[in-house]
Amino acid sequence: MSADHPTDDRSKNEHGASAGAAGAGRYPPGYDPVTHTYTPPVGPDGKPVYPPGYDPVTHTFSRPEAPAGHGAPGHGAPGHGGQGYGGQSGYGGYGGEHRAEAIEGCPIDHEHLHAYQHVPPALDQDGDRRTMVVTGASRGIGHSIVRKFADQGWRIITISRHAFEGNRCPWEAGPEDHVQCDLGDREQVPLAMIDIKRRIGNGKLHALINNAGISPKGPNGERLNSLTTPMMSWMQVFHVNLLAPIMLAKGLFDELKAGRGSVVNITSVVGSRVHPFAGTAYATSKAALTALTREMANDYAPHGIRVNAIAPGEIITDILSPGTEEKFLPLIPMKRLGRPEEVAELVHFLCSEASSYITGEQININGGQLL
Repeated sequence: MSADHPTDDRSKNEHGASAGAAGAGRYPPGYDPVTHTYTPPVGPDGKPVYPPGYDPVTHTFSRPEAPAGHGAPGHGAPGHGGQGYGGQSGYGGYGGEHRAEAIEGCPIDHEHLHAYQHVPPALDQDGDRRTMVVTGASRGIGHSIVRKFADQGWRIITISRHAFEGNRCPWEAGPEDHVQCDLGDREQVPLAMIDIKRRIGNGKLHALINNAGISPKGPNGERLNSLTTPMMSWMQVFHVNLLAPIMLAKGLFDELKAGRGSVVNITSVVGSRVHPFAGTAYATSKAALTALTREMANDYAPHGIRVNAIAPGEIITDILSPGTEEKFLPLIPMKRLGRPEEVAELVHFLCSEASSYITGEQININGGQLL
């Protein structure tokens, strides 16, 4: 890893050994074999220095193929830029009307973790299994959130407009606890809540993570501003980014109350300032979600439910917008982009007893970008 992207314990297995020991020497400094992304060092001219094999458009690195008989082949650079409800990816990464190409296998390396089905279940004070609902779990921040909670033994119910992809997400009971729903369709969300209630069985819901979000772009991938955003796009963005969260929280109120649950809304730093990549509709919807978080916290607190928000800055994912590193590294005091796992850790904290007296807050996670 480069000096601007410190090494963390994700490169080691549970016994402390290097997860990539078998392939030592196949990764350049700065390449993260967990997320398959690269944080380039900055040269004397202030510009990022990219190694061979790194694609500055998709911000991914094509790992060299392992020799025959020496392990699995390397992953190619995944597709990027699809509009969808696959979750937050650092707001620079929302790719408009074009769908991301299918990715074979999970983009996060799970091999160094123990099998999820063998993780002891997380229990609340009454001895009941902790259960969460998360939207936008297929990639980026949402995927890391599910990985974190699965590793902690939570039961996870995921919501996506796509069918469950078992080859990408080896969560315990993944297909059985997956609800297929288009959050942009106002008629599907109430039906999804009926399905979720059935799966919970009139029991407890300990966490609701509203992570899904969309930000459409123009025909050529350009940012849509207040003059160029079609009215239909405004409606769709607000339904997914703002209305779906309140519909889910209101529809699952009884379950959240029973579990003394925590609601976490994933907002964005662009809700407080203009951004060169994030569109106006997206930024406005996230500002509204911040305000909604405050109102919900006041309304839900008497019922034992906490509501908070997390506002990510520039987060590394496989669909980060081209030019993000070049534009923002000089502006971020920590001189690196954030990792989805760092956001997931914060989400887990807000759903734990350690944050039992925190509600109505929005926590920025951006390396000092707003200083």
